[in-house]
Amino acid sequence: MALIDFKVLPGIDKQDTESGAENRWVDCDNVRFRYGLPEKVGGWSSLVTDTIVGVARRQFAFVDLEGNRYIAIGTDKFLLIYFEGQLYDITPLKAALSSSTIATTSGSAVCSITTSSAHGLSSGDIVLLDNVTLPGGTGYADSDFEDKLFQVTSITSTTVFTITQSSNATATVSTGGSMDVIPYEQVGPAEQSYGYGWGIDTWGNGAWGEAASASDVSLEPGLWSLSNFGQVLVATIANGKTFTWDAGIAARLTTRASTTTTGFETTSNPTATRVTLVSPTTRHLIHLGTETTIGDTTTQDDMFIRFSDQENINLYTPTATNTAGTQRLQDGTRIMGSL
Repeated sequence: MALIDFKVLPGIDKQDTESGAENRWVDCDNVRFRYGLPEKVGGWSSLVTDTIVGVARRQFAFVDLEGNRYIAIGTDKFLLIYFEGQLYDITPLKAALSSSTIATTSGSAVCSITTSSAHGLSSGDIVLLDNVTLPGGTGYADSDFEDKLFQVTSITSTTVFTITQSSNATATVSTGGSMDVIPYEQVGPAEQSYGYGWGIDTWGNGAWGEAASASDVSLEPGLWSLSNFGQVLVATIANGKTFTWDAGIAARLTTRASTTTTGFETTSNPTATRVTLVSPTTRHLIHLGTETTIGDTTTQDDMFIRFSDQENINLYTPTATNTAGTQRLQDGTRIMGSL
């Protein structure tokens, strides 16, 4: 039989059938084409040595006015900035709970913290401790807690929660000392789950006090919407608030995302929005699946859209002299994404 010389064209043809893709490759795994020939991918290397805590669900790349490149990463616990080989924590913070106290139990790493007012925390939330002065005899030093992040391990009451240290206390010490507890903004669970229990179901949909069935209510995972307004990162927690982070300031890498970022405040934005994006051509900040009454989370409508005035991401009241406005989509039940 005579030999027939033919060349297999580079690239993978997934449009045709195997028979139709004559002289083409139809499948591969970890292969790239170099000089027209297939070559196995050499592998991957880690950009950073730090471990990202939580499930990374959103990534967004943008550039500041000086050409510096950033990648924003949103997890179910943190909002991070990757810049020149390092990760920086820019997660927004809630108001500090000052004059909090701590209690320890001998032989246990679990520490109980009592706040001066209702903490509003949930198990799994992240807190930052500051201005720490421990009571005597715990076996810990102030530096073991000062400027350290802890995950809430349990909720004892509306004013008491627990955290876990890396070592055991050497004595049982009743509540004492003083510290500021600074909660991180809550993002959401790592994965979607069903909601159970009294209070989950909407009042009036069944018997009063009746638990909702698993098929009725789902708890969505912690998600972010990430976009940019020029060199300013716009970050919205799904069904939550919108924050900004300015890459143009000198102290950007030690500054957190906030609703009060100078010149790019979002204090007048809706407080419960499914998705946000910035229109790159008209420069509106658009909230999708948001509140019909700004600031009232109970009015969140999964099909309601609200957009800011052009070039002003903090102005949403429509007037005769601006371009802010609203619209409700009529077809569908819930906005899941936008483009």
